[in-house]
Amino acid sequence: MFAKPLISATRLAALSLLLGSLVATASAAPLGVVTMLEGEATLLRDNARLALAEGVRVGSDDIIELGAKGRFLRVEFDDGASLALGPETRAQLAPALKGTPRAYLLRGWAKLSAAKGKPAALASPWFELSGLTRDAVISAQAEGAQVFAEAGELSLRPLKPAGAAVTMKSGELLSQLGSAKPETASRPTPAFVQAAPRAFLDSLPPRADKFKGKDVAPKRLADIAYADAQPWIDAEPALRRANLARWKPLARNPEFRKGLAADLKAHPEWEPVLFPPPPASTPKY
Repeated sequence: MFAKPLISATRLAALSLLLGSLVATASAAPLGVVTMLEGEATLLRDNARLALAEGVRVGSDDIIELGAKGRFLRVEFDDGASLALGPETRAQLAPALKGTPRAYLLRGWAKLSAAKGKPAALASPWFELSGLTRDAVISAQAEGAQVFAEAGELSLRPLKPAGAAVTMKSGELLSQLGSAKPETASRPTPAFVQAAPRAFLDSLPPRADKFKGKDVAPKRLADIAYADAQPWIDAEPALRRANLARWKPLARNPEFRKGLAADLKAHPEWEPVLFPPPPASTPKY
């Protein structure tokens, strides 16, 4: 007779899901905490898509996304800096890129505030922002980008096309549409002010102390599907290379792998991962 199994298949599956959730909620190196959230926001971490809430700790490589139902989210970092995100926004915290940006803004609206005496940086498909001494509001869209130096100074290096870095002073607005040369204005335009998230115009007090000692876990919604990761997998080459190891484990999923193979021209670095070359034959003597 066969011995009775110590744990049923059902319980084993449940345990696997639980362990996966624990890994997804605890693996990122902590950088800060979500202190304000209006509407809905999701977190992509490891193999999971998670629902964010106030009090959730976030860390390096975490991807935060706000859709149509997400109005405003604020992360306060442990060093005193903060990052606010608006609707229809995708951002990755502290990606492994040169210049150690606080975040990569793939699309949408962000407001970055530097900690006192610690200049901050942010990257996007349109520019590299560095040396921020106070506050900046950034919009990165498919058709162009805008940067408003709300307070303090910053350095901005255009990428589409590549250009020399420019220094922006407090109150200035830089706008770029498509591949046209960026234009700088001495103050924000009415259209920019109208389009910016309302919460970005307010001076918000810090709230991180409210969540000290609290362990708020994000709720697991589902496994990450290829459609969730595709905007990042097809991003600019430097970001794709930085995130390759992060997405590799998901390629074991047949549907995820199918999506990667179908769009291979958009991310050619995946070819040796999906279709590794045969091992070299042993030389004959």
